Amino acid sequence: MAVSLLAAGALVTTSALAAVDRSVPPAPVRAIHAVAPHGPARSAAKRTAPVEVVGARRARAIAPPAPRTPAPETMGAPSSTSPRAVVAHAKPVAPPRRVVAPRPRPAVARSTRTSPNVASTAAAPALSAAAQSLLTHLNPSANIAPAPNYLSSGNCVQTANGWSCANPCVTSTMAWPTVDNSVACTAYLLEAIDAARAVEGIGPMVLPSNWYQLSASEQLFVVLDLERTARGLPPYAGINAVLSREAQSAAQAQSDPSRAPGFPLATDAQGYPALDGTWATGFSVLAADYAWMYNDGWGGSASSTSNVDCTSANSSGCWSHRDELLGQDPGFNPGVGLDCTTAEVGVGVAIVNGSGSFVDLIEAPARTAPPMTFTWAADVMPYLAP
Repeated sequence: MAVSLLAAGALVTTSALAAVDRSVPPAPVRAIHAVAPHGPARSAAKRTAPVEVVGARRARAIAPPAPRTPAPETMGAPSSTSPRAVVAHAKPVAPPRRVVAPRPRPAVARSTRTSPNVASTAAAPALSAAAQSLLTHLNPSANIAPAPNYLSSGNCVQTANGWSCANPCVTSTMAWPTVDNSVACTAYLLEAIDAARAVEGIGPMVLPSNWYQLSASEQLFVVLDLERTARGLPPYAGINAVLSREAQSAAQAQSDPSRAPGFPLATDAQGYPALDGTWATGFSVLAADYAWMYNDGWGGSASSTSNVDCTSANSSGCWSHRDELLGQDPGFNPGVGLDCTTAEVGVGVAIVNGSGSFVDLIEAPARTAPPMTFTWAADVMPYLAP
């Protein structure tokens, strides 16, 4: 799964003598959820500037729309482009090429179906009450529009020091940042996540007190577990170096991750490989999380749907990125399981062509848990409010 926003340094063109109020076009977001079942990676993304790659190895690329002068006042909510729909292989929001104002790159998401390693009739273990409840209502009934809309600059006012926008993530030069982990931008994104969670009846996301001391990769893991634990699911155990090498490679290639070589991968009760994975490009770990978790469904039309596998309101590919992160994707990969307590995570973060690239790779070990470099129990829980 992936989320991608406007390339860093990409200016929203404005005249030097423009009116005081301006608006930066919505930032492009792109999310991809792809996990190769087993064997070689299925999504080796080839990239040739300045196109955006979407999809697995058979991915197609679409050149981003040419920027145009933004209209004054605030822009409307960005349309979400799904993995294959708008940009080919991302999930979160991204506008199609027929955009009126410059927009961030679209996100595209895809799912990779897995086949069982061995035929099996073993019964799946009984689910916890939380997991059973989630299966009854696993995903929102529709995409939840971000409030505030972090994909739009809002009104921007020119000052002696540049531009000041309602959206604090937008730079003083009216450009989208490469990656922003500032207090102001983080608070703005959290406000949108909390509003979306409220729609689901879930409390606000509380970041650990050491959040700003964590690397972007560690933050990616933390947010993943905060989404799971908020729904009563057990956290994934921690970050594994072997998995992270594969995730980092995928982040640098702006593609979905594959099964990590050298990791003792388990199979589920039906004989399927126990793994999940997502990729996104954007300007923030939290923006990627929003695209994966709250904007992964049908947007009303193919052009306004960021999840490429979500081809209609009833498509099994809708919400596939969210499902992958939570541990079970009914329409595609069986995954590690909603109640999985042994899964370890590989995280990758890279800056590619001026945009952040984020990857989560989740695999359950077949044997004793391999060593981890960062764990939920030791490196996150002590910093969470009681």
